[in-house]
Amino acid sequence: MCAKRIMTRCVLLLVMAMTAGVKSHAESDFQSWNALALTGDADDKGKWQFWFDGHLRFKDDASRLGVSIVRPGVGYKLSSDTTLWLGVARVTIDSDNGSIEEDRVWQQATYSLSKFMGGTISGRSRLEQRFRSDEGDDTGYRFRQFIRWSKPLNEQWSMVVWDEVFLGLNDTDWGQNSGFDQNRLYVGPAYHLNKKWRVEMGYLHNHIASPGANSDAITNHNLALTFFGSW
Repeated sequence: MCAKRIMTRCVLLLVMAMTAGVKSHAESDFQSWNALALTGDADDKGKWQFWFDGHLRFKDDASRLGVSIVRPGVGYKLSSDTTLWLGVARVTIDSDNGSIEEDRVWQQATYSLSKFMGGTISGRSRLEQRFRSDEGDDTGYRFRQFIRWSKPLNEQWSMVVWDEVFLGLNDTDWGQNSGFDQNRLYVGPAYHLNKKWRVEMGYLHNHIASPGANSDAITNHNLALTFFGSW
């Protein structure tokens, strides 16, 4: 329990430190982010797990598709509250220069941390290797730290707050910069349809660092809708 408390505080400090330098001046857009996420047992004993999440993100005042993601993976349960994962992803990005395809290999750990203010805190630490189809052939390495707080309000409703910090670990010839990349902060309710399905719909604030000295940072104000299924 002591180790979990120390880990929780370290993650919170990391999130606070990384978001402290976010600048207020930024270009902004209203977007609609929609997702389906599935997890569950891949064998009879429940040691091996499967993972899938798919995303459709609409930009320009939610008028056209900006990003689509398909991300499958497989995991191994170390304990009741810690799982290690390995997977791949295909990301399609609509840019000013046409469609960009990005492939990723990712490794992550998901874990439970502690109780806080009547709710539970969980985390996810993910490392990505990114390969792009546009200019350049470097591999981009990026670290993502996710922390989630959820508090039940009654049998069907709960309140959810989560934050995810993205950190570039190297510079690439296709545009990834080392250092702070972006931050995502979500606040909203969750509704449990049954024991296997829940839906979360709320506000997601996405701040993206400036890609260069002559460009502004970007802020996306997103309506986020996600369906979660578990087996």
